[in-house]
Amino acid sequence: MKFFTAVRAYVLLLAGLALLAGCSYAVTTAEVPVSKPGPEIKAGLKAKMPLVIDKRYWPPATPGVPDPNVHIFAPAITDQLRTGLQKTGLFAALPAPGTGAASGIGDTVEVTVNTFALTKLGNNPWAAGAYIIDGLIQPVSGAALIATQGQIDAGAYLLPSTHVGTTINAELIWVSPGIKGPVFKRSYQVQVELGSVSERQLRASLSDTHGYGIKVGKAEGVKTLDELVQTISRDPRWLLLNSYVRLAQARQVIIDPEATPEARLIAAQGLLGILRPLAYSPEEVKTLRDGVLSASGRAGVVNSLRARYQGLKTPDGMPAKQLVSEKQAEKLFDSPAVGRALAQGEVTQEALSLIMNAIIPRSIKKGAEPSKKAVPGPLAQVDSAGGSRNPAPGAAQAAADAPSAPAEPAPLEKLSPEALKLQAQLIADLATAMRGHARLQAVYLSVADSVVGPAWPLAKAVLGQVNSPQVKVYLAKREAS
Repeated sequence: MKFFTAVRAYVLLLAGLALLAGCSYAVTTAEVPVSKPGPEIKAGLKAKMPLVIDKRYWPPATPGVPDPNVHIFAPAITDQLRTGLQKTGLFAALPAPGTGAASGIGDTVEVTVNTFALTKLGNNPWAAGAYIIDGLIQPVSGAALIATQGQIDAGAYLLPSTHVGTTINAELIWVSPGIKGPVFKRSYQVQVELGSVSERQLRASLSDTHGYGIKVGKAEGVKTLDELVQTISRDPRWLLLNSYVRLAQARQVIIDPEATPEARLIAAQGLLGILRPLAYSPEEVKTLRDGVLSASGRAGVVNSLRARYQGLKTPDGMPAKQLVSEKQAEKLFDSPAVGRALAQGEVTQEALSLIMNAIIPRSIKKGAEPSKKAVPGPLAQVDSAGGSRNPAPGAAQAAADAPSAPAEPAPLEKLSPEALKLQAQLIADLATAMRGHARLQAVYLSVADSVVGPAWPLAKAVLGQVNSPQVKVYLAKREAS
């Protein structure tokens, strides 16, 4: 026993010296910067909140078999979320359905937990020491791998080389009476770092569901739920909840196969009030929040986008006040205004898509008809009677694999005089709402870009009434392609 203790101490000493000597050569991966969350949203919302739905898989309790789930269950999760979301000010009331406090509250918030567990977040510089130990005691390392069925090696077993944390993935759905489907649906993932442990400690913490493991899981799980509350409460999309309700109401009519063209156009007309000038376009937001790019890189891309919005090839010659400097790009990376623009851009994209869906009459679907056009394939030998005597090898497969003739676009349904009048009015009003707002036009172009066939003239009619430099460049490129 003393011999093995001495050997272990000797190995650890050698590993430590080697690690100190070689740690400067350890390869580390720089983390991509992530924008800071915005301020808490003090919306004072009211909704019913039923028991959280826990979709985690709970394996049978087996000694030595890890169970990574955090042992906090649906009732406790529900209570902590309910208390936390009211404490932040996002909600003024979140009673359980069926209680007296829920009387008069029609909306419902449903929360589903998909994962909530202790997880590996990666390795740290101590991993180099683990590799060194494996090299020094290769026979023992191999025995450890065999003994643990390849799950751990000796180096990782001894040194705290594994970075661990608690991860939760939850989905939140807002449901309103009278509206089919969710009004608002968001997924949130939160990780809370615990630090570094050895594989021995990790296995102990995951396998021990009654002592150390469950205590760590609960303590860190509470912190993770608090972080989830903060993440939800700082989501700027809550500021646009009324817009999401209007989108859901209009969507319910516009996608209804039984709705008349008149009803669809009237529903789309109500969405024009959602369209507002954007401080930053979705393309600008994506660039300004891109942690991979440097500040100067972000500024350069945004300035190129702004030149395009004005119908220019480059930002050269544009007024300085219309451009973003490197210093400004650095500040905008964490700006709450950019986060709000992200939410507004999503709403705008959805509204324009629904409006375009209503403007374009539905296609008249016909039954599929076999193509009458012969498909050439490998030649076959034909007898005097005209029948196939010895088909060429692969002829049947070649005929099956040959591309069919492109189908003609389905014609659009004919509109009544009243529907045509509503359609023309909606096209004119949409063009008016976008005129003078280059970023709104950029979002519309992204929607119109997918419109083809008989529907394209209607999308083009909107652009013809906008007639901005950006639109002219787009139309010229599309017609030339």
